[in-house]
Amino acid sequence: MDTNIIVIGGESDAEMTRMTLIDEHIVASSGKARPNVLYISTANGDDRTKISNFIAKYQSAGCTVTTLTFFIAPFPSTDRVSSLIEQADIIYVAGGNTRAMLATWREFGVTARLKAAWETGTVLCGVSDGAICWFDHGHSDSGGAFALIDGLGLLPGALCPHFSSEAGRKVSFVELVCLQGIQPAYAVDDGVALHFKNDQYHRLIRSEAQNCAYKVSASPPYVTSLPE
Repeated sequence: MDTNIIVIGGESDAEMTRMTLIDEHIVASSGKARPNVLYISTANGDDRTKISNFIAKYQSAGCTVTTLTFFIAPFPSTDRVSSLIEQADIIYVAGGNTRAMLATWREFGVTARLKAAWETGTVLCGVSDGAICWFDHGHSDSGGAFALIDGLGLLPGALCPHFSSEAGRKVSFVELVCLQGIQPAYAVDDGVALHFKNDQYHRLIRSEAQNCAYKVSASPPYVTSLPE
């Protein structure tokens, strides 16, 4: 069975409220006309506005949307967490604070269930912190400064979101990749997604035509654009 992870570098406020080419690709990757989508908003503290926007956006595409929240009552039981993850065709992870999200997931046993879902064909995806979490390492500022933090390790190497839009991202990530020798290393602009199939880079999807994604190496030219 194929495994699929789709990672998005970042979204604009407008993209959070309407279906984009990336969102359409995510839905199509499930192989179902009306997939069940689970939105996990742990990283943004279960922001009610973002939850509402996501539900409306994906429902407009014919999806059934459920949510897994840990900061809004009623709080989920272990059985409820398992049921929501097992029933999903697509699991979409929001951006926010990666360290806080992963700590919460470990406490509630989410990580093992996400891996099991991925292994049985559920499409995993996410934006920003919800993108880097799937890799061995992610470039994050959730500790107050840019650093490489440990992810779930479903994909090898490291990922950097917001590569061209946030000051200091590009320099920091390239320096860390060179210093630690991590490979493969990918960087993604806002409005761009990478699709990994069976642990390998599969294709690039753009919602913003001028933006791109990159392979980062520890030797010159350091940053090269990924093929479509």
